[in-house]
Parts: sequence; C-alpha cells; structure tokens
Amino acid sequence: MKTQHRTNAWYFFALSIIGLATAWYFNFLAVLGREDYLADGFTSNVDWVYSLDLLIGGIAGMSLIVIEGRRLKMRFLWAYIALAFVTAFAFVFPLFLAMRSLRLHKILLAGGKLKTYSFDNHPVIVWVPGDVGPETPVLVMHDGHNLFDPATSTFGATWGILDALRDRRPGGSRIRGNRKPLIIGVTYVDGDGTKRGLEYGPEDIWRARPHLAKQIPSEWNTKGPLGNAYHQLIAEKILPTIAAEFGVELARERTAMGGSSMGALTSLYGLIKYPELYGTALAYSTHWPLGGNEMIDEYIARLPEPGTHRIWSDGGTIELDALYAPYQEYFKARMADKGYREGVDYIEAVYPNTGHSELWWAGRVEHPINWWLDPNEPKSTPENPFGWVGKPQD
Repeated sequence: MKTQHRTNAWYFFALSIIGLATAWYFNFLAVLGREDYLADGFTSNVDWVYSLDLLIGGIAGMSLIVIEGRRLKMRFLWAYIALAFVTAFAFVFPLFLAMRSLRLHKILLAGGKLKTYSFDNHPVIVWVPGDVGPETPVLVMHDGHNLFDPATSTFGATWGILDALRDRRPGGSRIRGNRKPLIIGVTYVDGDGTKRGLEYGPEDIWRARPHLAKQIPSEWNTKGPLGNAYHQLIAEKILPTIAAEFGVELARERTAMGGSSMGALTSLYGLIKYPELYGTALAYSTHWPLGGNEMIDEYIARLPEPGTHRIWSDGGTIELDALYAPYQEYFKARMADKGYREGVDYIEAVYPNTGHSELWWAGRVEHPINWWLDPNEPKSTPENPFGWVGKPQD
C-alpha cells in the first residue's frame, strides 16, 4: 500500500540535505573570509528583509515543530531546536517535515506495516503489528484486496481494519485485546472474480450433494469446485511461510479465519477442513441462501465437536442480507442441537439496518475479532450500559 506520506518524506529529506550542504558550504566560505555575521547580515535594507524574514519564519517553524510534534507524539523534539542553532534551519525544518511524514505514514498503518506476496498466483497482503512475536495471534481473511487499500478494493471501499487498529487516545483502538493480530489477507487466484466462487465454495459438500452446486452461477462452474486446493494452499504454504518469517508460533487458540458472504462460508469450511489449525471462524454476513437449510445441515454435521472451537456468524437486515434471517435462525437452532453454547462457543448476531458491503462490515469489523481475542471481554448489559466491547490497552 503506497501512501503520499512516504513520497513526501523523501522530498523533504532531499530538501534537508540541500539545506545542510549549502549552509555548511557558505558558512565555510564566510569563516575563511573572516566575515562579520551581524554586520554583514544587517547592513542594508535588503539584508534586514532577508535576516528578519528568516528569523521570524524560523521562530514560527520551531513553534510548529513543538506543537505538531507533541500532537503526533514524536520524540526528541528538543534535538531539532538545538540542531537549528548549530547547523541551519534550512536543514532542520525539512528534516522535521520528513520525519513528520514518516510518523503520519506509521499512524496510517496503525503502527504496523503492510507486506505483499504472491503464492501460486494468489495475491496476499499482510498487516504486521509493530510488536509481532511468537505469541502474536494470526487472523487469515479472504478477499484480501478489500481489507486495507481503497485503490485495490473491488468497489473502492475497505473493511476499515487499519482504522479499527489505529490507536485513538484516550479511548484506544477499536480492535483491543492484549496483542494485535497478524492479519493475512488472501485473494482468489489471479484476482479473477469469476473464480472466487469456485475457491470459496465448500467443495466436499458440493461433491456430496451435487444438486446444491447447481445453484451457483454457470460461469463459476466451468472447472468444478476448487475449495480444497485453496484451503490446502493457505494451511500448508501461505500461513506457515508467513508465520515463520515473522517468528510467530502457530497455535489453534490463537489462529482464526474470517471473511464475508462467500468468504464467510469458506471461513467455516476452513475450520472444518483444518480444525487442528484454526480455533475460531469469524463469518460476516454468512451467505446461507446459496444452499439453504440443507447446506447448513451439512456444515453443522462436519463442524468439530463443541468445546474446542468457536464460531461467529452474523448478518444484516437490508440489501442482500435481508434474505438471511430465516437461515440465521435455523443455523442458531442447529448449533444448539449440536451442543454449542450460545455466547460461549458461538454467536449468531443480527445487525439491524445494515447490508451487504465493505462499508457495513467496516462498521462492525472489530466485534468478532474482539470476541476471538478475548472471550471474557467486558460487554455492555442492561445493568452496565456503559461497558464496552474489548479490553483496554495497557
């Protein structure tokens, strides 16, 4: 993800170097010539214009360094002021602006960094927290191109994950927990939307009940389902490779998979295929109408036994999500029949007056993630209406 802040930083660094070089060069000539800075600097009216212009501009600039630096929580502000007196303001001020641009870039990326990869023609973009370590949680999400960058998003809107991760004092970030997760966004092969359904579909269920596969658009069904190969790529190549690169030790209780619509269905399917790898599935606007109650029954039958895994599924009430209500209720009842405890092992949530797009999911992106990161998080209740979802940061 390219940002203008990085470009700005290089521009200001270049100005800073020029300012330092010219100041040193002409100071060197002035010292050799034994020139009088005060006398020569205030000899004529033109000299007074230049000197006072620099003096007043310098005072304003140093004030800006202090005010803006404090606002952005930048360090060593005193050093910029001190350097201005021993080098040149033409060096110090562009240097500050360059460091400010890098600070804004870091804030935009929520204190972490984004890295891009390609695995077997599947674009992958990863958000890496600044404190990544062995016990960092890992969240694998589908439709990775829609997660972080509006420039790559299908409809120009993202999930707002970076905003939810960003520290906003005094309330802190919306995504809470003791550690921010490493987020791995995986996109379908070649970024070709016509192959999305093939890779995100529940292959084993479609093969067991072929009539369910007939409900998918004909353009999807040209090569048969590809869900198993897609999840094998994630489980056996993408996830272990990236975890190893950043020194993360994978553990089921710290590893989750999430997505929306068909991405929600395939998140649940990933839990079914690799229950030893994923401890939680986070399904936003689960697209149950694709196979209806019959497909729900197949999912329920294949899910791990209750007590070892956790599942979040939700939906809205407008747009495409308006079709979901009866299936959500059926899923909720079948989960209880299997022995999953509502609010403990699973949640089936309804978000009134929300629909089916990244803009809606961005408004609640942190709710399932916080529930995964800490099942005992504080919650608002009728007795405590001012509680919050998530834990405060240290």
